[in-house]
Amino acid sequence: MPVDADEELMLRVSQGEWGALELLLGRYEGPLLAFFHRLGCDPGACEDLVQTVMIRLYDERRRYDPHRPFAPWLYGIARNVRREHVRQRARARVEPLDESGDAAVEAAAGPLEQAEAGEESDLVRRALLRLPEEERLTLVLRHWQGLTYEEIAGALDVPLGTVKWRIHDAHRKLAAWLAAKDSGEVWG
Repeated sequence: MPVDADEELMLRVSQGEWGALELLLGRYEGPLLAFFHRLGCDPGACEDLVQTVMIRLYDERRRYDPHRPFAPWLYGIARNVRREHVRQRARARVEPLDESGDAAVEAAAGPLEQAEAGEESDLVRRALLRLPEEERLTLVLRHWQGLTYEEIAGALDVPLGTVKWRIHDAHRKLAAWLAAKDSGEVWG
């Protein structure tokens, strides 16, 4: 049985087919949960945010252009849902990222390797949280959600050059922070 493309499923959703919506939810529930976790949302909020994205997807189903890729459109909705969530919570500081599911920790052989991998993962996580919101969002979409630069530009509604600069600048900052940490400098 052939697997329907996301764009085809979304076209069916726009025509009111609930089964197509369930298929899209099945495909994107995990990636959306990971997306929200990596952006610093607490685990309980992540599930609510995924549900909100799917409700919003259905509400905006007639606005989807089936000639354009689905994933950037969906992550554009997810970005807006998260932005609203942050505003509603009126927080200045983002919650720590969830540490569950770190592949580096799971792949480590012994306790020492697991501890080192966990420490390194925590260090990267804390450095990621230091980035400005838009740079962190762009980096997560690229490296953890697997979107292309062009798809990120579409999802965030920014020029391609802006996406490239944000990723470049984020990499530069992360490298500097991690190098400073290696040299013994302390940062929060």
